Amino acid sequence: MLSKRLAIIFSFISADTVVLSRIEPATSNLGPGLEHDIRPEILEKPTSKADNLRMLLDMNGRSCEVVTGVSVVFPILTAPGYAIKSMDERSIVHFADNPVSLLEAYVDNGEGLDRAGGFAVQGLGGMLIRKVDGDWHNVVGFPAAAFFKFLEILVEEEDDFLAVD
Repeated sequence: MLSKRLAIIFSFISADTVVLSRIEPATSNLGPGLEHDIRPEILEKPTSKADNLRMLLDMNGRSCEVVTGVSVVFPILTAPGYAIKSMDERSIVHFADNPVSLLEAYVDNGEGLDRAGGFAVQGLGGMLIRKVDGDWHNVVGFPAAAFFKFLEILVEEEDDFLAVD
């Protein structure tokens, strides 16, 4: 019965990850005309190789923030009949000061085209990264440790969460 209840609850979980640029002084020495004025923006999947290169140039020698939000919807006995609880996990990705030729080669490879922010830290994009502050798994895709801690808190604090009839 509990496993059936878990299956029902887990069908009402939603998660999404976004990459946010950060305003900070650049450490990049790309030269005049290649330094970009960074304004915070949500970095979605690049629309083209040119867009991918723009994103990587903006983050080169700087940092971005990877934020994953997770919401769990579960049934309760009082109106409206469900509760929604959410959590977020944040990690900071610090880019190395990479030569433009390396960024162009990475973009030509195409790996970053299907990734928010235009890079895959677990793949070839890892060579562009100096360090990650926070949960590396959050940057790769899903912060499992934080999610299971979140579930543990829900079990302890929410009477209706995983209630078995």
